[in-house]
Amino acid sequence: MANIAFFQNRLGRTDGVSLEVDKWRRILEDMGHTVFYASGNDDVPGNYVIPELYALHPVTWKILRNGTVQFEDYAHEVELEQDIYAHADVIEQKLLDFIAEKKIDLLIPNNLCSGGYQPAAGIAFHRVIRKTGLPTIIHSHDFYHEDSGEVNATCQTVESIYDRYFPTKLPNVQHVVINRISQADLKRRKNLEATVVPNVFDFDQEPWTEDGYNADFRAAFGISNDDFLFLQATRILDRKGIEMAIDTIARVQEPARRARLNGVETSVGGTVGPESKIVLLCAGIVENIGISGSYWDLLKARAERLGVDLRHVGERVRHSRGTDEAGEKVYSLWDSYVQADFVTYPSYWEGWGNQFVEAVFAKLPVLVFEYPVWVSDLREHGFQVVSLGDALEGRGADGLVHVHANTYERCADEVIGILRDPDLRTRMVEHNYSVASTSFSMHNLGDHIRTLIAGTGI
Repeated sequence: MANIAFFQNRLGRTDGVSLEVDKWRRILEDMGHTVFYASGNDDVPGNYVIPELYALHPVTWKILRNGTVQFEDYAHEVELEQDIYAHADVIEQKLLDFIAEKKIDLLIPNNLCSGGYQPAAGIAFHRVIRKTGLPTIIHSHDFYHEDSGEVNATCQTVESIYDRYFPTKLPNVQHVVINRISQADLKRRKNLEATVVPNVFDFDQEPWTEDGYNADFRAAFGISNDDFLFLQATRILDRKGIEMAIDTIARVQEPARRARLNGVETSVGGTVGPESKIVLLCAGIVENIGISGSYWDLLKARAERLGVDLRHVGERVRHSRGTDEAGEKVYSLWDSYVQADFVTYPSYWEGWGNQFVEAVFAKLPVLVFEYPVWVSDLREHGFQVVSLGDALEGRGADGLVHVHANTYERCADEVIGILRDPDLRTRMVEHNYSVASTSFSMHNLGDHIRTLIAGTGI
């Protein structure tokens, strides 16, 4: 059996990469392998910490902002180049030390060799993979060249690093992507073959239910059992399109529609009345990387203008239950689904769709914008959703995206119809559960991983 190491800028969180790595770990450990995590964050027990991998490490952050967002802290490009390569030297040595200490047999970097946020890490991994000759599975959830708009090289230095190192092109490397679009792009841009391994979910686990721990979830955030709770479980990042959820809910709570909800039972046994609130609860972290640093502020302004009750609880919803630094109770991401009535998933760019599949497991109806990977990899499975369509109409003066006004009206009517008709809701969620549990289960992932491991020769 082998010692296998996963790498990412952060692990053990509620983001899609962390959650997917956890699933791979379970399968590999069930196969008898020993698994290690190496990441930049020091807040998760068991992680081997290499601080320079973390996006918010001061040097890494400076490089990230100047190399992928706006070149502003250097007088000349050569100074940025020097910082990148010096930083790569540090990361390389720490990776080699970790590999030697833990006697690692297989490397599995996630996004560090593809996403583009970490130019220095991409260089360091290329060197380490070449020097050690270790078999490597580069798992790319995102690529710097994708249409998400998050990563844009600000200078020739960064462009050339992307061209040479992202992702690593060496004979001891297998490439894994999570959708067909990425697979085709990697072949066209880099002439690299990749295996598509869709993200999955553990449909064999016990259903998430209300228990003694999460029973006070709503009360902890000032939400009553008689309120309707729309859950946005993703990180708060520009491409998540949360403004489209706000715009839809604004239509749902227009007086004529809102009156139709009175008397409807909520998921936790309450009854909606004239005084009940409609809450859009954001359970993910506010991301500091991405297109802008002001997305959450823009969302709050939009919600306030439209009278939508928008709340963020990401500091108290994490990967696992526990307590935070102030000693307050922390809920798991799964607890938030137990307390929700509807899930919003209006992302206009996703590498896959983890939070969608989570909502399907939780048997909740979902509002979806049909982002490109939905169209290429998910639509064919016949999921039943409230659809915002697959085409953005544009951006407003505040930079936030929108679809046609008539689309919001239609979606609002469909949401109301589902909430008022328990039989319709049940048919939808049971159908979606059946589809996902057949196509995107841990059993499917296990088959993929066993084939990949066989190809490494370990």
